[in-house]
Amino acid sequence: MDLDEAMQIVGTKVMLQGQSDRGLVHRVMHAPNFVTSTKTKTLSPAASLHHGITLRPVEALHLLSYVTRPRYQDDLLDMYAQWGLMRYLGFFELACTGHPLPGIEVSEAGQRITGNQRRVTSEEMGVGFGALLAIRWFAQTSAAGVPISTVDIDAALDDRYVYAAGTRRAVRTVGTRRPDYLIIAHDPSVRSRYRVRALECKGTGSPGYAVRQLASAIEQLRGITVGGRVPAGLAVSTITANNQVSYLAIDPDDDEEPSYEVTSDTIEQVGSFQLGDEDMADVSPTDLASASVRASWATLADFGGYLIALDRWAPAVMRQRLDRRSRDRIGPFGAARGTSITFGFDGRRMTVRYAIGETVDQRMSQGAAESVMEAQAAFAERLPSSQNVAQQTGPFELYSATPDGSIFSLRTEESRRLPAPS
Repeated sequence: MDLDEAMQIVGTKVMLQGQSDRGLVHRVMHAPNFVTSTKTKTLSPAASLHHGITLRPVEALHLLSYVTRPRYQDDLLDMYAQWGLMRYLGFFELACTGHPLPGIEVSEAGQRITGNQRRVTSEEMGVGFGALLAIRWFAQTSAAGVPISTVDIDAALDDRYVYAAGTRRAVRTVGTRRPDYLIIAHDPSVRSRYRVRALECKGTGSPGYAVRQLASAIEQLRGITVGGRVPAGLAVSTITANNQVSYLAIDPDDDEEPSYEVTSDTIEQVGSFQLGDEDMADVSPTDLASASVRASWATLADFGGYLIALDRWAPAVMRQRLDRRSRDRIGPFGAARGTSITFGFDGRRMTVRYAIGETVDQRMSQGAAESVMEAQAAFAERLPSSQNVAQQTGPFELYSATPDGSIFSLRTEESRRLPAPS
């Protein structure tokens, strides 16, 4: 598969097959590793994820590079970006499924990934597709047209872990298993209030193992409480089987969902916020929401290479573990500012841009917290529908955007050759 063919595949609108129904709930509850507890909620199908969703695979590559960025130090960041993109660009193949849109399956090149690297690949596909599914689910259930952000709990808010080459290692005994991510979004009725949900992403190459993964994920979702209650959450297992890429998803139901006031004052007060071994029931909901907003802005700034904004918003535990060097920022290209990396492959050049919507970018360094919220809300309102946030702007250019202001683009062109010596 050449680079142009891979670009065409990841830019094609596909139907990602999936299941989230009562039959799946029954299978998960009868899995041998399913554990009930006093915190167990009623398990339900996840809204809008019942039988699959339409997307472009480039959206999952975008989310993978975005939400995992805080796990990599600067010395590995460029290497990871180049190696990961080249590997995953050629990982997919289009498949006929009987649906008007094609499905996706693992390409011949992807099937040659074996052993530990295949396990890592499955896990990372679980993160990319899981985060994308969570954004769609949140938008459909209460947050359409508003900013939605994903926060890596352990990398941004927790002092119990260190990261080496993206791998998490505990520095001391860890008691409660928590979900990997928080998903935060504006309350549609009050911009200064945020809803907080949990997300646990799993990935496997074995369809038979996915139900067990969901049972484990649901147990992890119970490991976080906000104001004494387990928040709404989503458990997802992405299956990268050779003949089909698909997902299973479960939503532990939550009838009443509170939102929490976040202001300049509350954000200023949580600059040193961090989670330790304490029971999260003892953590103030306002503090957790405010710290999560800070962390989401820091993650966005890091994605776009904006060190000034990263330093301003990152909670102390997040900033202390990140080693970042200043990078040349490009902008504006379109209505965005950010960084880029260019590398050659098979006679072609690929340029990858990691950017932030221009107004959001400006406000993160210059404005108060409320002005950042306003800029993100305006960005989310201007986005196309949630079914069309990735577009192919030319035969060799793709872009993807998230509702909180991150923009990811891929462009290929012929490598420039030096003139032959005379």
